[in-house]
Amino acid sequence: MQVMNILCVSHTPDLKGSAVSLCELMKGLDPALFKPVAAFSKDGTLVSVLEDSGISTHVVGRRGFLRLDTLRGALHVIDTEKIDLVHVNSAVSFSKYFAMAARWRRLPVVWHVREDPWGKRLKSLKKWIAGLSTRIVVLTSQQEEAFRRTGKVIKIYNGVDTTRFRPDVGAEEFRKRFQIPEAAFVFGMVGSIEENKGTLNFLKAAQRMSTTGGNIFFAVVGGGLPEDVRNARRFARQDPFLASRTIFTGKLAEIPQVMCGLDVLVVASRWESFPRVLLESMACGKPAIAPAVGEIPRIMDADRTGILVCDNRVETLHEAMERCVRDKSRLQEMGRTALERVRGEFTIETHVGKVQEVYAQVLGERKRGR
Repeated sequence: MQVMNILCVSHTPDLKGSAVSLCELMKGLDPALFKPVAAFSKDGTLVSVLEDSGISTHVVGRRGFLRLDTLRGALHVIDTEKIDLVHVNSAVSFSKYFAMAARWRRLPVVWHVREDPWGKRLKSLKKWIAGLSTRIVVLTSQQEEAFRRTGKVIKIYNGVDTTRFRPDVGAEEFRKRFQIPEAAFVFGMVGSIEENKGTLNFLKAAQRMSTTGGNIFFAVVGGGLPEDVRNARRFARQDPFLASRTIFTGKLAEIPQVMCGLDVLVVASRWESFPRVLLESMACGKPAIAPAVGEIPRIMDADRTGILVCDNRVETLHEAMERCVRDKSRLQEMGRTALERVRGEFTIETHVGKVQEVYAQVLGERKRGR
């Protein structure tokens, strides 16, 4: 069977969930069937990661009148790499231009939608996605409903690399690097520092833990826009309890060590589709606190793999964090159950297999002239 060339497109090369998920997919594709090629809008961490993995990687800037240079750049990559299928990631305009280029060359387009179905970003591109795509891959039932009328939608859950994320990675390196006591109880957020992710809500809930007692620390792992990062740091500095117990690590690549270094992951987002940080913490045998939004209730088994809360309000998060401190013995059991669940249902191998089925299906349709 001829190996088919798959162009995978991401607007960001940063260590963000959507881009990391696409890169994990590329690295997991069966080389006997598919050869991945990557395109980004700028240089960055994931460009280097993929190049080091031997994957041909291109940077196509967002430039030109009406983004015509972007469109020309997309066509150049498609032609020089002899692409058979284009897989665009996220509801962003950069993806739109690659999808347009693919259609110009009469190639199938798989559009991976990860955004809030009620958000401005998805609403502005919904007609483009419906019109340009051959298949629309979604993560949640809400996203599935948003595109149901197209007849193109398929739901595929994210997966995690359980050979990289595993309990025996160890907590020592992370705690030692950031001077967190070995015996401390650590709550952590991992991801972008921004309003939607609920960083300030997490810090405000942490602030209320000052009367709880015990050796409790809080880790904020990730970066964000300078203003958002400044606001979060300023809030923590203004409170003596938080100032002495909160660590801002910035962006880190060693996320398995981070997850093993936490006692409980806190997902404080207003909305999430299918957060990969939750899968990563589960794969490291850690329980989580997370709101019942998007597909999180499908990932978590409430009170068995972690604490599922109704929303991301400060009061709600604080109550769940207090529960964790009061009943530490249950957390280990939750972590073991979380590990079993992710290994049984949410591995990268399962995810890649289902995406490859989509590729094979649309390429087969193209060959038959449908």
